Amino acid sequence: MKRLIPALALALLSAQAPAQTGPVAEIGQGRVRGFSEDGIHNFRNIPFAAPPVGELRWRRAQTAPGWSGTRDATAFGAVCPQRLMPGRNAEGVQDRPMDEDCLYLNVWTPDLNPREPLAVMVWILPGGFTFGDAGMPVYDGSGLAGQGVVVVTFNQRLGFLGQFAHPALTALEPDHAIGNFYLSDQVAALEWVRDNISAFGGDPGNVTIFGMSAGGVAVNYLLALPAARGLFHRAASQSSSVRPYRPRHLSDDRDGRPSLETTGLGMARSLGVQGSGDEAVSGLRALAWQKIFDYQDQFPLGSMNPAVDGKFLPEALGPVFSQGRQHDVPYLTGATSWEGSLLMRLDNADFLLNALDISRDEIRDLYGEVDERTILNNLEFDTFFGSQRWLARQHAGAGKPTYLYHFDYVYERQYGSVPGAFHGAETAYVFKTLDARAPDGPTEQDWAMSELVSAYWVSFAKTGDPNGTGRLVWPLHTRDSDILLDFGQDGAKPVIGLEKRRMQFMESRYDSGRM
Repeated sequence: MKRLIPALALALLSAQAPAQTGPVAEIGQGRVRGFSEDGIHNFRNIPFAAPPVGELRWRRAQTAPGWSGTRDATAFGAVCPQRLMPGRNAEGVQDRPMDEDCLYLNVWTPDLNPREPLAVMVWILPGGFTFGDAGMPVYDGSGLAGQGVVVVTFNQRLGFLGQFAHPALTALEPDHAIGNFYLSDQVAALEWVRDNISAFGGDPGNVTIFGMSAGGVAVNYLLALPAARGLFHRAASQSSSVRPYRPRHLSDDRDGRPSLETTGLGMARSLGVQGSGDEAVSGLRALAWQKIFDYQDQFPLGSMNPAVDGKFLPEALGPVFSQGRQHDVPYLTGATSWEGSLLMRLDNADFLLNALDISRDEIRDLYGEVDERTILNNLEFDTFFGSQRWLARQHAGAGKPTYLYHFDYVYERQYGSVPGAFHGAETAYVFKTLDARAPDGPTEQDWAMSELVSAYWVSFAKTGDPNGTGRLVWPLHTRDSDILLDFGQDGAKPVIGLEKRRMQFMESRYDSGRM
């Protein structure tokens, strides 16, 4: 029962409360009040979809609620349920509570009423679709917003709450069964941006999606997603890896991989969910999210890349890109030199070779007689950069502006002690948040690289072309030129045919549909 506060006491409390100040924006749902810091207006914890709880668990994102009065938007909200791992996400969520009611976004803007609407950059989280939070310090949008753009970060459902299927759920909404609920969340966030970003000085007709790792994977899939058409106008995929022709599927077990429904049935049995139809749906939605994640922990999931459902995501990326049917927007993509940093816990390459159906003979032909660590590092780079290069070549071949990069810059104090730039290293340089990542603090050289990288990304967001005054020209990537921009210790330089023989091997596998 709610405790009732007498009207007189409530009036006294209100009178004693400090006056509320801060920038106010009026959106379709109501008014929001944020705060200003160093010339940037911050708005946090704005709902972009209805809470995905109760009957909305494992359903497509629904319309966000509105409110009366002015909503406080000065603090980050709840973290979407996930496992906390030191060195990956535990530090970044800052002890905030976890809750399934977590579909909120954050906005950074330099000007609520600019002369001309500002380009918008919408960040999509990394984390294998299993962890991450839009309020982590490394994704602070202030450094980008200070260059004259509006920045948006948002949360999405994660793990088995973000990707799940069960025959009873499919039967409940046969025309809307999607499995990839995080993709639905991403579309809902972009629809919110379309409808509301002008209140923050943003241009809904100039939206860039950008993301790293799983976020980069999502960018690639959004380029092929019918529901995302027209919601963004540039796309940047960073440090991601996809198998264009071999995704999982909603209902069909294929290529030795279980469907989402097969996995869902296994979870239901294990957690004691009985029956089928409405009984199964009720049982699944009654499960505490902690029990779902306890079950999820039994499996080495890695990344939960999108599964083809035949409806929301009708087909794999391969045929869409190879036939030039992806959305017609400028595309920037690439990878880091040490993507193998993801595999530091492995000391043998057999698992990766088996997963990719690559033989030891093929590896010896590609790399020579090398140790297991070199195989792991080389092959992880080849799958990450190789898949992005393949997508870039398809995009360029369809006549769409394409820019390819290789990020090899290492924090100055780490240079010489690590094999290269770790997975996703470019992210802190783009956001200009090196303080959140650099060991022992960033140096002037590190900051200079961040200024360069961030300026390229911002120019791309503003115009669809990363080039601008005072920077080396980043040439268009074409199927004939195979040219990219390499970021290294000496700055940026164009490179043609990076690891050409290895890339041709990977390209042949993508072209043949083997990956």
